[in-house]
Amino acid sequence: MKKSLLFIISALAVLASCQPKEPEKPADPTLSVKPESIVIEAIGGFQTINVEANNSWTAELTSGTEWLTISTSASSFSVTASANPTHQNRMGSVTVKSDKLSKVVSVTQLASPNNDRIMGSPGKMTFEAAGGSQDISIDANVQVTATPSESWISVTPGSVQPGQSKFTVTVAEYKGSTIREGSVTLAGGDAPEMSVIVIQNPAAYITANPDTISAAAEGGEFTIAVSANTDWNVSSTPDWVTVSPAGGRNAEIKVTVAPNSVSEERTGGVVLSGASASCTIGIVQAANVATETLLAAWRCDDAEYVESHSPDWSTAGANDYSKGTGKGIALPEDGAPAGTQISWIRNSGIEFPLVFITAAEGHYAVKSTAADDGFLFSIPGQNLKKGQVIILDCGLASGANSLPKNWVAKFRTAESADWTVGECSNAYTTTSGVTAHLQMAKTKDYTSHSRFVATYTVPEDAAGATIQIFVCAADGETIKGATSSGSTVRMIPLYNIDNIAEFPGPRISIK
Repeated sequence: MKKSLLFIISALAVLASCQPKEPEKPADPTLSVKPESIVIEAIGGFQTINVEANNSWTAELTSGTEWLTISTSASSFSVTASANPTHQNRMGSVTVKSDKLSKVVSVTQLASPNNDRIMGSPGKMTFEAAGGSQDISIDANVQVTATPSESWISVTPGSVQPGQSKFTVTVAEYKGSTIREGSVTLAGGDAPEMSVIVIQNPAAYITANPDTISAAAEGGEFTIAVSANTDWNVSSTPDWVTVSPAGGRNAEIKVTVAPNSVSEERTGGVVLSGASASCTIGIVQAANVATETLLAAWRCDDAEYVESHSPDWSTAGANDYSKGTGKGIALPEDGAPAGTQISWIRNSGIEFPLVFITAAEGHYAVKSTAADDGFLFSIPGQNLKKGQVIILDCGLASGANSLPKNWVAKFRTAESADWTVGECSNAYTTTSGVTAHLQMAKTKDYTSHSRFVATYTVPEDAAGATIQIFVCAADGETIKGATSSGSTVRMIPLYNIDNIAEFPGPRISIK
């Protein structure tokens, strides 16, 4: 038994001695440099950097450092810098690499000291309008040149040697009305440049801020700041303007513009005068919109607009033959504000003549299909805004049964645009299936009438465009009789319950 146990132990020992050994792992790479940054004096020199690494290593200069060189040994390298001729520090670096590791050594070389200097006095020179000469005293250890910034400044001599010296600055005569400014630049060696400011006053000036006034029709008071180097007084004003105070030098004045009672824009100016200078404050005052004539152009059928019809439609014979065209009162150029009312008569007291289209020969006839015939009003749309509402209040009457009875108001913003039927509280659908605003009364003496109110809301893309309003037969309506029958349809006055004309004709309002 003992012999068997000894045999087993011996066999195991032999087997253990036959197993292969594990190889040893290589050590991780290491790299260190000391110091990691160096500073070299401006005169040049070198410094040594020690390197510790368990693998081979290299040292390389970064680009743009031609003023540096390096030399290496087994465990260190030296960085040598040439002299720095500039007055600024310069920077470089050396990259040390070993295996996958790297270290960067930063190199700073100090700037060369700058002892160049320029001192000039005075630093600012002021000349009157007549011009003249003044000296700049120079104390410098380098040669100095003087360069003027403007053609009206000259300097003599062009340069001076080191030491104490001077430049003579000469300024030409000036006839302008505002201060002008230039400079003389002193430079030399590596010294910082110096600028001497040169200012020249005008002979005399008067300025106003603002120099224009835009006044509304109702007038108002405006504050103007006046700057001057001479005494002045108010030498001229329009008779609708007053100024206080009426004279001074640097001061604030109050310009009061009286209300404009006429329907035309007026312009003028306040003149401030001094011994040898003057200034004008321009004034533009808007027309009085309240008394502005406020009609729009109109036509019947497809006739051209004509200049021969008076704005108030008082043309001789207009009550008998309307000629189909006419001109109304123009909207003010700055647009139609909310509340503007366009009526078809001026403040002249002239009664409104009936406006009509007729089928009689020689006049503008309603065609057999009447949808493209009617009354066309064009409203200039300057400054009309999105959301403003145009309201047409209209009355019609017919003298025969041969004309269409169903009528409508349409709107559009351009000749090529589609017509939009206006909104109307009493709009209805005719038996032919089209929208109409009224069924026109038909009598031989025109004593009866029909009335409707149509509205149109200005869309965003139409703001500012001319708005056209077309009162015509509803689409599809046709004449039942011959066009030579003398049939007529008229725009008529509208009456209140006492049979008094409420207004003389179609009325347009903007809100």
